[in-house]
Amino acid sequence: AAATRPGPPPLPVRSGPCGRAFVLVDHGRPAATIVIPPDAGEAARRAADILRTSVLKMSGVDLPVVAAAEPSRPNCAVLGFPPESLPPEVATALPTLRPDGFVAAASNGHLYVVGGSGRGVVYGVVHLLEKYFGCRRFSPTAERFPRADDLALGCLYEAVNPANDVRAVNGDLTLDADYRDWLRLTDLREIYGDGYYVHTFDRLVPWRTWFAAHPEYFALMNGKRVPDQPCLSRPEVFDIAAARLREEMAAQPDKRTWSVSQNDNFSYCQCPECLKAIEEEGSPAGPVVRFVNRIAALFPDRTISTLAYQYSRPAPRRTRPLPNVEIMLCTIELDRSRPIAEAPASASFVRDIGDWARLTDNIYLWDYTVNFSHFVSPFPNLRVLAPNIRFFAGHGVGKHFQQTNTGPGHEGSELKAYLLARLLWDPKTDPDAVVDEFLDGYYGRAGRWIRRYIDALHDALERSGARLDIYEPPAVHAADYLSADDVAVYNGLFDKAEAAVAGDREALGRVRTARLPLLYAELEIAKDDMFGPRGFYEERGGRFAARPDMVRRLESFAARCREGGVRNLNEGGLSPEAYVEAFRRFVDVQVEGNRAFRRPVAADPPPAAKYARGDLAVLTNGVRGAADFKVHWLGWEGLDFVLTLDLGAPAAAREIALSTLSDARSWILHPASVACEVSADGASFREAGTKTVPGDHRDEDAVRTFLWTDDTVPPGTLAATRFVRFRVEGVKRLPDWHASAGGAAWVFVDEIVVR
Repeated sequence: AAATRPGPPPLPVRSGPCGRAFVLVDHGRPAATIVIPPDAGEAARRAADILRTSVLKMSGVDLPVVAAAEPSRPNCAVLGFPPESLPPEVATALPTLRPDGFVAAASNGHLYVVGGSGRGVVYGVVHLLEKYFGCRRFSPTAERFPRADDLALGCLYEAVNPANDVRAVNGDLTLDADYRDWLRLTDLREIYGDGYYVHTFDRLVPWRTWFAAHPEYFALMNGKRVPDQPCLSRPEVFDIAAARLREEMAAQPDKRTWSVSQNDNFSYCQCPECLKAIEEEGSPAGPVVRFVNRIAALFPDRTISTLAYQYSRPAPRRTRPLPNVEIMLCTIELDRSRPIAEAPASASFVRDIGDWARLTDNIYLWDYTVNFSHFVSPFPNLRVLAPNIRFFAGHGVGKHFQQTNTGPGHEGSELKAYLLARLLWDPKTDPDAVVDEFLDGYYGRAGRWIRRYIDALHDALERSGARLDIYEPPAVHAADYLSADDVAVYNGLFDKAEAAVAGDREALGRVRTARLPLLYAELEIAKDDMFGPRGFYEERGGRFAARPDMVRRLESFAARCREGGVRNLNEGGLSPEAYVEAFRRFVDVQVEGNRAFRRPVAADPPPAAKYARGDLAVLTNGVRGAADFKVHWLGWEGLDFVLTLDLGAPAAAREIALSTLSDARSWILHPASVACEVSADGASFREAGTKTVPGDHRDEDAVRTFLWTDDTVPPGTLAATRFVRFRVEGVKRLPDWHASAGGAAWVFVDEIVVR
């Protein structure tokens, strides 16, 4: 059976109408005073400010806020007072509160709102404003404060604890403090040591400091020491990490949680000592938990967090994490189209979370709820959020990080953050009711049409049975939930949504931004099907011409991004401006006058099959790759390679070009050099020259074109050219500045052009 999370029993909730037990505003006049203790902390002061400003927005009345040892006048909103200053029925509930829990009560002519040791008093005020006055904060820029000349509460007593003690929804939106408080979300910066949230081994044992002199401190992989991870069996590594952590804790004494966790790569030490621990524990998590337990024992008053991520996700068989060890369990590999408990592909995770829950009740769940490579793309996962959070709760999880990467224009960001926040507070929340409330409040009259779009999108995914991955391009779904017929339905619904709010500038702007993912998907599918029925080009009289409707879509996408303040389109920070520029480059097809168009290419060794299916025809299909390495690029990992193009017949060439990609976050770097050779017969080759990439490959342009022209090579070199051979020398290993230095570097190549 899954572990249950310990804690106090459920708190009573009692409320009922009994007239105007507490009056804030009476016929447009102030009727209450907000009182906080003289030594009020930040939470009580924040609660007072939220109550004051909310009443002002609703009624135009500015209630006074005073600091006093106790309420000395009638009709006070008493916020954040200690137990000795509270009525017994309020004070007795305080020991049952979690840090963010609260009690709200109308008693003795006053309103009392008090919380646990966290931000409970803030959330208590927000709760009253939402439940009894209909206030809402839908986004950092969208709110609802109903106008009223009378604001009063009936008799009430409510004591509430959140289901989860840590409730984080990642992204730009939740950097807004006011918005974060209204959504009752946790600011992780208040909990974790600065720089010590995740992937910290390199901070604790920096390879740049230690690897050259002591390679034995680092992971043994395939018989060779590599700097990817430390060797957790070495006593020196433990001593270095413990000393560094002690220094950092001394510099940040207020931070209670510190990460001691694996670097973000797939390597782990396989020296005899580490392998023995892995075999005993049945998982590479074994050496990690043993190491972290030893660290945690040195700092019993701190929480030491570590990852159960990728290779370390399976729990150890023998070693139980210490009580002050937090297990940060990650779902990165899972299918997002089905609830975890129901998806066959997620069976191993179901096993793993059950195993961890039997070992510890200190699990921090890291979930992924967005397409990281394509923030602005349809990603129909709303229906799995509630069942997944309930599934996690059933396994004793009490802390959550929902990596949603919210931001302007990102698919459903505002809605997803709003829904997740409510589910994290109370997993029993009805997600459909929350979605409807949000859509009506945020989009106005267009809300019902966007609801129909969301339903149609999810229905299409479910009919198809397709998997939903957090890194895939939209073109993967061109035959299922993004089929031409389905996209036509979605566009019809958005046409109606825009028409419904045509006279409401603010709501129309939100609807236009909400349509961005649909436009983005159409553009990405057009790139993948460049000359096909959904492509960017159509053939007219033997020539290719851009389809006017696709040109309009690109222009509309660019305009809507500007209007909506969209800053980035993927995890790598790709800006809309850079995307549009790269898109125009991509669709600047290399057909007219290009002798290489659709000519065969040989490769030795062949490219990796997992990108563009390893199809060498990609190199001469007339389409130049843009910033996404998964579309129209071929890759080689840690290798040099040779490409040979056959133009079919000898003829003079004026220029020869080959393009490569740089995406350091994905371990992709431009090659160290590319040498070009040409031949008339395929046997005897002439050198056209070698191009090199200077510097350390840091901060390179995404796409680099290597160019040889008849005026830059020895005279006559490009005459009688049938075969073109490129000798590509890769960097092979990621350089020192890279976070995963020493790992195998990829080279990605795309369009070959010969004119």
